[in-house]
Amino acid sequence: MIKHYNNGDLINSHLHKHSSEDKDIFHIELLEALSSCTVSAGKRFIALDRSDIVISRHFKGLKLTSSKSKNILTHYEVDLEFPSPLNQFLVADNPLIHDLMNDQSAGLTYVTFHHLENQICHHYLQNIQIFDPQLDDPYIYFQNQRLWGLLFTELLRNHYQTINKPYSDFPSKEIRHASKDSQAGAIMSYITNKNGKVTLAETANYFGFQQNYFSRLCHQLFEFSFIHLRNQIRIDLACEMLRYTTKSIVEISDEIGYADQANFTKQFIKQKGMSPSKYRKVSD
Repeated sequence: MIKHYNNGDLINSHLHKHSSEDKDIFHIELLEALSSCTVSAGKRFIALDRSDIVISRHFKGLKLTSSKSKNILTHYEVDLEFPSPLNQFLVADNPLIHDLMNDQSAGLTYVTFHHLENQICHHYLQNIQIFDPQLDDPYIYFQNQRLWGLLFTELLRNHYQTINKPYSDFPSKEIRHASKDSQAGAIMSYITNKNGKVTLAETANYFGFQQNYFSRLCHQLFEFSFIHLRNQIRIDLACEMLRYTTKSIVEISDEIGYADQANFTKQFIKQKGMSPSKYRKVSD
């Protein structure tokens, strides 16, 4: 199923129920941004630039906001046969997809991909629209399934560079046996959802780790400390608020956990090379 959305629309999945006689099915959904926009669910929001992609087991009750009025985002839903085509293209061997496939939570979890300017994924999606499985042709269905496998292969080819961890919400807080990518993503998601207003001890406790072990884990996953990671996430959140809201710099500083605006401005300049007010102007 493919649907196009306009500004202000609500994004909802149309889940299909499969009978026990069905083959093993992996239902997955994908959003492709056709222009800059934000997708929000409660207090969570995903800032998307053109060509960004979000994948999830299901989307429900997401609100779309953009400066444009029409044709902002395309929503794809597909039921993929498992193990083919996923295994055929080695996608199921990727830990991120494995963790997503095994996520049994009822809440919204998703992975966001950015820096897809080469348009390869976009062209795969265009072809997926052409080879519409609803045409009830087994040859079309076969080609559609293979195109999805190729799309995921391309998404994951350079996933260290293309996954936008601060704007992903990785499955489960049970990360002890998860892949390193899922561990890193889940930690960043937790800090992001807390607006950076969380301590090392609180984060370690949330994931069920001792504080000293969790501190070492952060160094292994990110190659810098928890404090550095939290500051990075805070500034990334500030950038999105400066771009997409009219909140004052004082409000933003307080919302992401800085005790005073001067310290926030100092950290912002250190990371972005310009003041928050200048960043807002050049981002308009």
